[in-house]
Amino acid sequence: MRAPVSFFLTPPEGLAGVLTPTRLAAMRATVAEGLEDPEEDDDDVLLLELMDHLSRHGADTVTRLPERLEDGVWDLLDVLADELVHLDEDTRGEPLELATQLHPSEYDLQAAEAVVGASCPEPIQRLWRFTVSGRMPGKDGPMGRGFKRVYPALGFWTGTEVRQLREGLREHLAGAPDYKPLLRSARMRAWFQRKLSLARRGDPARALDAATHALDKASRQGLGLLFIR
Repeated sequence: MRAPVSFFLTPPEGLAGVLTPTRLAAMRATVAEGLEDPEEDDDDVLLLELMDHLSRHGADTVTRLPERLEDGVWDLLDVLADELVHLDEDTRGEPLELATQLHPSEYDLQAAEAVVGASCPEPIQRLWRFTVSGRMPGKDGPMGRGFKRVYPALGFWTGTEVRQLREGLREHLAGAPDYKPLLRSARMRAWFQRKLSLARRGDPARALDAATHALDKASRQGLGLLFIR
């Protein structure tokens, strides 16, 4: 099954702006309700402690946590992803606005990675890889465990990164409907890379079209983006 990926508008600072006190409280309530035995569920107890820490000290401290809380960040991202993916009228957290109604698949994003990798410089490639591999707050590189994790994968771009990526894609790729590399040599490299990878199961144009719409909207409003399946 090809999981659809959604792009949400966020505050320009990125993930810290999403982890508001209201959202943290809603996530904490969800985890606490599912906690059956505090003496055995060490991971959930650690996660609750991490949420309490962020509520007291601010979400921006997620990049400078006490060592004992660092392992809880993985679960924090999973709970946040699940909260947003299953957002409905019964959800207690604050909804995020979709940046586009287009929902590419994870394979589309992988296919687009071959196109971006063949035609764009490394800073742009690195930013795109977050869509494929997810992102850990405070880390410069993709997480590496990506969309093959059991729970939804989550990544984000800050407002500054949104502008950088938007301009980079516009400079090095043609526009709709193909979003092909401008240079013929890059087009050949992108074709070859797709043939060597699972990316051939996806359509890069679908991913780049969705990302372009999302980047344009976020850039106009000076916002960041969060992407999630």
